[in-house]
This record gives sequence, C-alpha cells and structure tokens, in this order.
Amino acid sequence: MKEEGGVEGMAAEHVAEKTPSQCCGMFLHCPTQNETRCVLFDTLFGTNSAPILLIDPDDDGAIVDANSKAAEFYGYSRETFRTLHVWDINTLNRSVLPVMREISSWSGGHYPQRFRHRLSDGTIRDVQVYAGPIELVGQRLLLCIIHDVTAVIEVEQFNRLLLESVNVGVCGIDTTGAFTFVNPEAVSAFGFLHESEVVRHGILRFLGEDARADGEPHPILRVAATGVALHDVDCSMLRADGTVFPVRVVASPIRVGDRVEGVVVSFTDLTREREREDQIADLINTLPGVVFQAEMTADGHLGATYFNGAAKAFFGLPEGADLTSPAILSSLVDRAGSIELLRSLKASALHRLPWEREFQIRGPGGGKWLLGRARSRSRANGTVVFNGVLLDITDRKGLETRLEEAALTDPLTGLWNRRRFEQVVEQATAHFVRSGRPYSLVMIDIDHFKRLNDQFGHVAGDEALCRVADVLQHRSRQSDCVARWGGEEFAILLPETGLALASILASDILLQVADIKLATADHVTVSIGVGELAAGEEAHVLFRRVDAALYRAKANGRNRIERA
Repeated sequence: MKEEGGVEGMAAEHVAEKTPSQCCGMFLHCPTQNETRCVLFDTLFGTNSAPILLIDPDDDGAIVDANSKAAEFYGYSRETFRTLHVWDINTLNRSVLPVMREISSWSGGHYPQRFRHRLSDGTIRDVQVYAGPIELVGQRLLLCIIHDVTAVIEVEQFNRLLLESVNVGVCGIDTTGAFTFVNPEAVSAFGFLHESEVVRHGILRFLGEDARADGEPHPILRVAATGVALHDVDCSMLRADGTVFPVRVVASPIRVGDRVEGVVVSFTDLTREREREDQIADLINTLPGVVFQAEMTADGHLGATYFNGAAKAFFGLPEGADLTSPAILSSLVDRAGSIELLRSLKASALHRLPWEREFQIRGPGGGKWLLGRARSRSRANGTVVFNGVLLDITDRKGLETRLEEAALTDPLTGLWNRRRFEQVVEQATAHFVRSGRPYSLVMIDIDHFKRLNDQFGHVAGDEALCRVADVLQHRSRQSDCVARWGGEEFAILLPETGLALASILASDILLQVADIKLATADHVTVSIGVGELAAGEEAHVLFRRVDAALYRAKANGRNRIERA
C-alpha cells in the first residue's frame, strides 16, 4: 500500500510508476528506499536555481545526489557525482570530513560556511555553503546549498590589499562607534598586534580627551549623525598603553540609500611630523642663522626691510654693505634663482601659507646652500610681510650629494653602477633627439671569469675586476660614462661619438687589458661589443644589438671585438 499525504507519500507515488531499471539509471544503488529518496530529492530540489548536493557524512562523505544546477556548476554528470565523495571536490581533501560530521550534528537550520571547491576541469572556486542536516526516507543526510562567492572574495581581497597598502590608519565604525574594520596601519598606531584586539573596543576607547565627556558627540560620531564629512581636523588619540598621540583626521559617512550606516575614518599619526618640527625649531634656536623681514606689495614687488647683525658675515659682505639694497641682494643670487625665489614667495603670499625654500647664493668658496623659512601676515593695504630665518645647510647638501654619489657607485671598482649608467643613457638619448648627434655604446665582459674565480678564488676575481676597471677609467675620456654593468660585465657610453671612434677605443682597451698581470693568474682578456645609436632607434634596442655583438665575440673565440 502506498503512503498518502506529505512529501514522502508523493515520492512513493512517483516510485510506483518506475521500473527498477529506470531508477538505477539515475541512482547508483537503487533498492526501494534509495529509489524513494532519489525521487524525493528530484521533487524537492531538481529545479532549484542554486547548486545543491546531498552528502552522507557517515559513508566517508559520499555524495548521494546532486541537482542539475550542481552538475552544471561542477561540470560532472549526476551519475559521476554519485561516485564521488565530498573530499573529491573540496580543497581540504579528507580534512573536510570532521567538519561535515560536525555540521550534520547541528539542529535548527542551515549555517553558512566558506570553502574552496574544485571543479571537474581543475578550476578552484570560492563557495559559501549553507549546510545542515535533513531527514530523507528515515536517513539523516547533509543538505548543502552552494553559492559561488569567488567574485565577492576577490573584491574583498582587493579592498583589503588596498587598505593594507596605504600608510595612514583607516577604520570603519557604525553609528554607535563600534568598529567594523581596521587596517594594519591603524592597528599599529593604536599599539596592538592584531585587528581582533582593536575591533572588540569601540572607537571612543581611542579618542582620549576628545571623547567629549560633556555629553557632546565627538566630531567623528557627529559625521554618523549628520552625514557631513570631516576634513583634516587635528586632534589626539590614545594608544593601548594610554599615551596620547597627535593625529589629523578625515571622516566620511557611509550611506545606504538615504541613511547613514557608519563612517570611514582615516587618520595620520603626526608624532614623527611633530617631532621633526620640534627638532627644526631647536635647530633654528641653537645654530647661527640670519633673521630677516621682507615685504611684498599688492602688485608683487618684493623688498627686504631688515636683516640682523650676523647677516653681513653670513653672506661674506663688507661691513658697510646695505643688505636692504636690491643691488646687493641680486648679486648674491643668479637670475634663475631670483625668479624661483620670487615665485615661491608669491605663492606663499597668495595662499597665506608658510614659506620654505632651499636655494644657493654666491660667495667665497663657491657660495652656500641656504634654507629659508618664514611666516607671512597681511596688512590692511594688501602688503604681505614675511618674518623668517635663513640657515646655512651647505654641509647637509654636501652630505646629500656624497650619499647620492655613493648610491650610484659600485663599491668594489669605484665606477658608476648600473642605475647611474641607465640615467646617463636616458640623458644621452634625449640629447640625441634634440641635436641629432648620436652616441656609441661599448659592452665589455671578462673572459673565463668563473674559471678564474673557481681556480684562484674570489680575491683573484676581485683583483681582475678592479684592474680592468682601472684600464677602462684611464682609457676613456672625461665626458664618457664608465660603469660596472653587473658581475664581470662593464659598459661605456661615448657621447657624440660614432662607431668608428668607439671601435678604436675598444681596440685600445683590448690591448691594454691583455697586458694586465695578476698576482695569481697569468693574464686577463675581455670580449667587447660595440654599437652606435641609429636614427629613430630606442636605447633598449641598441643595448640588445651590442649585447648580441658581445656574445658573438665570445662565441668566435673571445679576446676580440664585434660590431653591432
């Protein structure tokens, strides 16, 4: 007698109309009970718009059945699906089985879990699985509704990478001040190691005295209440240990429709900036400098009105010199420098911003580098008055120059390094475009350098590099750029030089290197490639041609020159 009423009764009615062979075609094992379950699954979920899997956690995670959407999504036929297990499609492999068994023990509904599933073609997709137990024909199975969230995950990862890449603190809060997210820079600024330590607090925990104990909402929370953004407001925040640090805050409302659902807050920790300002103030107060006053009229005319007593010695001027005279000041700065100084002061006056500029002045010993700083204030007649100080930063600029040169120099040979050589090539190429005068490129490679290192040690290799570098340096012109390109390879750029003259230089180098006698080896030879930049040719193309010529020289017996 067939059952009546309910889903199982309806399923039994469908089973009665099938022959065993028909049912076995759609189910791996199809005795009466499984046949009923088969039809019942199709009846309930066959037309569902989401992929659905039926899993038996107690049978090694066997996939009992799948609807047509699952077959379409994973790329398996339903028959193939019924031969698979959940670990065949989950990147956790068999480690997913305890998870499946745990979920099947839950009651009260389906709960979302994120996994990575493998399709039939090997593609990996991020999925959110709504899984929960279900009773079908007296057996407890696990029903899994699959949602592909790969695109969502990619967006989340992109947003997270974006937040992690900025060097300002960024956090989100809801309208109560509870955190919704924080980026690593914010976590670090608050003095924590992980975002989980921050999000359990509300933002008021970090606002310190600005938390408005008087009952008024903090400006950040006011953004959530009014929807009006906050721009570049300086205030303070608290770290985890209670120390106060200065910040500059920007806060923008998060809107969903007409409602403000929260606020995105970005802040810059000004601690280092304030420390630098304090250091600069101490420097100005302790080092000798020149105090000055200047006025700029409404029509842009600039004139000095005051210098302190140390100014004449500072500028190297005679005692009777009148520093407020335009003629005296114009003698200290060249025309281009004067134009740039005036332009920077006009911009400061126009925007009512503090003035700061580095510039050179003429004087004994080649002159000085100065750092000028000034505050401006406006008078009723439109004149802008600058009160400021000039500091001697010649030593600092010299140090910066030496450090820059060190960064562009090969420490072993003393030649320019590859970075500097590429800068010179770029300049020479631009000059060629303007003037039509080509340059030539010479690439030099020490022959059998690895064998030299292996046989006599790296000391011998370093000696060979330095001796070859000396030859290149002494046989090149002052206008040429000689560099260690990398390893045992060198490069020479010959400005405004054709291929014929470059080849003569290369021949000279070849002979001079052959005369080198090392302490540990008999001799050193090099292979050389030479080429001239052609009209319309890009530098990287010339490099490829010359490099190919160098390799031809190697292939043709070494200790020779090949033209590109």
